[in-house]
Amino acid sequence: MTPEVSQQDNFLTYSRNQLNRLWNHLRSQGIYSAMLSGVDRFVREYTGLPYERFSRITPQIYLGGQPQAARLKALAARGITAVVNMRSEYQYPQETQWGAMKYLHLPTTDHTAPTLDHLFEGVTFIEEQVAKGGKVYIHCWEGLGRGPSMTAAYFISQGLSLDEALAKIRRVRRFIHLTPEQLDQLKIFSKALPEYEAEGADFSLKTETSRGDS
Repeated sequence: MTPEVSQQDNFLTYSRNQLNRLWNHLRSQGIYSAMLSGVDRFVREYTGLPYERFSRITPQIYLGGQPQAARLKALAARGITAVVNMRSEYQYPQETQWGAMKYLHLPTTDHTAPTLDHLFEGVTFIEEQVAKGGKVYIHCWEGLGRGPSMTAAYFISQGLSLDEALAKIRRVRRFIHLTPEQLDQLKIFSKALPEYEAEGADFSLKTETSRGDS
């Protein structure tokens, strides 16, 4: 297979995947939400950064799609001090310059739910960063399912019900679309939370920073 044919096949595969995503979004969310999602993605792919209009859930919690690794300094310039990556299919390059930003990778397959361990680990990490006055950017590929699951878990840990947590996110990012599996996992998380807090469980945080940052 020539490189030209391989590139064409990759482009066709990518195009089919995007059309399938668009169709599924139109079918499940309607045309208006699909349009907002498209705007969010266009801005992110054009600038390499999340569209703040659809990502600033609270002054401390941001949620969206994958930023470009080369634009992390610009993300830090917006005040982001920590990043939570929910993608199993992507890890930032080893040479990524994180500066003072903290990083947590909780690999989750697309359309599936984070494990309970990952939800508790992520919540603990986010709580620690917010307590220090930081701002956390939580992302998956498009900010529709895995990232919102982690964000909702954090809000539940702060006293909101599942419905309240999702409503809080949708006030800013109305086009999120959690799968039934992700919703069920958040219900399990909600029930497990009191026991977790009562036992004072302490998950070992695997934070990653740039070289030389202790």
